[in-house]
Amino acid sequence: MSELFARLPKTELHLHLEGTIAPDTLWAIAERNAVPLPAGTLAELRALYDFKGFDTFLTLWLAMCRCLQTPADYEQMVDAFVADCARQRIRYVEAHFTPYNHERFGFGGRRALDIVTRRLLASEEAGGPVVRLILDIPSESVPESGPYTAALLEAIANPLVVAIGLGGPEDGFPRRLVATYFERARQAGYAAVSHAGETGGADHVRQAVEELKVRRVQHGVRAVEDESVVRLLAERQICCDVALTSNTFLTPFRELATHPVRALLAAGVPVTLSTDDPPFFGTDLCREYERAGAEAGLSDQQLWQINLNGLRHGLAETPVRRRLMQEFLEAGRQAGLDAGATIGS
Repeated sequence: MSELFARLPKTELHLHLEGTIAPDTLWAIAERNAVPLPAGTLAELRALYDFKGFDTFLTLWLAMCRCLQTPADYEQMVDAFVADCARQRIRYVEAHFTPYNHERFGFGGRRALDIVTRRLLASEEAGGPVVRLILDIPSESVPESGPYTAALLEAIANPLVVAIGLGGPEDGFPRRLVATYFERARQAGYAAVSHAGETGGADHVRQAVEELKVRRVQHGVRAVEDESVVRLLAERQICCDVALTSNTFLTPFRELATHPVRALLAAGVPVTLSTDDPPFFGTDLCREYERAGAEAGLSDQQLWQINLNGLRHGLAETPVRRRLMQEFLEAGRQAGLDAGATIGS
């Protein structure tokens, strides 16, 4: 199974662009810019990636964002990400990006977005992955980041930006806190997605669907704590962008054998597989597919449909997704995979 999906084209809808920076790269950027990290050596920095909870994850995440101080830093981040997509045959990505963090640490959110956009467009024109961007509000700073992100989305006409998102911690931060800013983004023509049901419970998933009017939920796995929320996701066909390995670090679901992904599929909830922040969790997308089969018990056919869901529920322009779908379907036919099969258990 792992060999099969390693060679097939793949989609990924839940990936944080800043979260693709590997510890070795982060160490080099920090040294180059003379920015202190919460570690005295590269070995100590690598050890910090063994997270015990969301607070330690967030601390390192913000330290990483402070290190990005020059255009070359952002270009290095994008180039490494694109190269990894090529290595894994990832053809379509929706990457979360958080301009407010780059604004608050002095580089400039719009300036950072422009650099990232130019680099990604050049890669796509050269045959690289198709990447679209979701601009996140970090929940821990909503009074400042909410209006900033909504105003930025209203001001730009960026060819890669397709949605507003909500990231950051859930505990103490109800999803409804950003409803006003999400409505402004929708009025400006953007779709909405939100993290929910990771460190927060099923009610956060309900809030994301009913009050934020999201098209997809990042994680969403704790919806299984309330059957009515699972039904809501299924009835409205709200896709959950699941990140299995990330979940074993930051959710109550520490074992993939009992992970709720199969329950979501059985209930008719659309699902995709992603990495979230791959170097932070010691994974990549090929490994997520391998673990989904070997440990979560999903069949090759289920995994193929999950992969195609990335195009069915993606937010890129329809002609782009249709072109990619034809590419994927042909690859699936050659591998003996059925494009029309159902994926519930």
